[in-house]
Amino acid sequence: MVKTAPFPQEPGAIAERLERILLGEVLDEERALAPDGPFEVQEQRLVRLPGARLTATDARLASRASEFGASRTLLHQAAVDLGRRRYRSVAGSPDQHVLMAVDAVDDLAEVANVLSERMREWYGLHYPELDRLERHEEFVALVGEHGNRAGIQQARPELPADSMGADLGPRETEAVRQFARLASRVYSTRADLEKYLADAMPGIAPNLTTLLGPSLAARLVRLAGGLHALARMPSGTIQTLGAEKALFRHLKEGKDPPKHGVLLQHPLVHRAPRRNRGSLARALAGKVALAARADAYTHAEVATKLNLDLERRAKDIERDRARPPRATVRAGRGPPRGAPRDVRGPPREPRGSAPDTRPQRRGPSRGPPRHGGKRR
Repeated sequence: MVKTAPFPQEPGAIAERLERILLGEVLDEERALAPDGPFEVQEQRLVRLPGARLTATDARLASRASEFGASRTLLHQAAVDLGRRRYRSVAGSPDQHVLMAVDAVDDLAEVANVLSERMREWYGLHYPELDRLERHEEFVALVGEHGNRAGIQQARPELPADSMGADLGPRETEAVRQFARLASRVYSTRADLEKYLADAMPGIAPNLTTLLGPSLAARLVRLAGGLHALARMPSGTIQTLGAEKALFRHLKEGKDPPKHGVLLQHPLVHRAPRRNRGSLARALAGKVALAARADAYTHAEVATKLNLDLERRAKDIERDRARPPRATVRAGRGPPRGAPRDVRGPPREPRGSAPDTRPQRRGPSRGPPRHGGKRR
């Protein structure tokens, strides 16, 4: 007699059990049906049951849902509910909010630059000398707070008092201040989002954040499409994330392959000499792959060891690149790598140094005489 344990005839309950199956869990009904002795199973997740042994899938098995009262309408509703549950679980993942926040920071940076450039051109009609302030945030903050030239000069006495700009009327002053306040709010919102990333990344990817910092870690997760997607990538792919255009030029046009992408922003790679950046980016990408896998799967603390290994590897790279090339030439191997070579070959002897053994003509030859006559 075959023992059975049918699912409840309710779409939500069926969808809940199907979701647990997709996540690799063993259902309570399956534990209740498991016999005491050894038995065979056809799914890898059921191997965790005591006495279970994996066997090949039987192709003759067919769906027998109708025999247990599960209609097509019920199965359709359960599938729709399962799709909603899976979307909710993916959309509610914390790393998805990090992806959106990184994109929002980039968009706000672009908008802020456009607004600041327009603000400088507009306010240059009234106070062009204020353009010497390099930071956009400081520029728009002063204009938004004071508006006219006199107020700015009172707040910043070091700025020139004599200006060649024209005066502003009351309506123009208010319009300029409103526009400057808009730009200031954009900068403030961007700073708040960056603070959100700095606070959220240690809880999402602690090892990756310790290794790279919150800003670079969040950008790397964004380029990969998520933490789990980054954890599944090889280190060679991680090394070139952010350099897709250069990579496609290498594949299509035969240009030099990129040595690094967004990992160039890491201080260890950015401050290194240009000749060492490729090797350092490769070493850093390997540590990033290990940190991402630990954050996504094992949740173990590995950042401390990875940082020590990375520093040791960086010293080895710097020492190897600083070592002069060998001056000895092995037999039959040619000059050492990096040694200068003379591609012109041995020097030739100057003309006239060797005797010319070719026969010399005494005079112009006119050929044999015609009609047997003598040559005059």
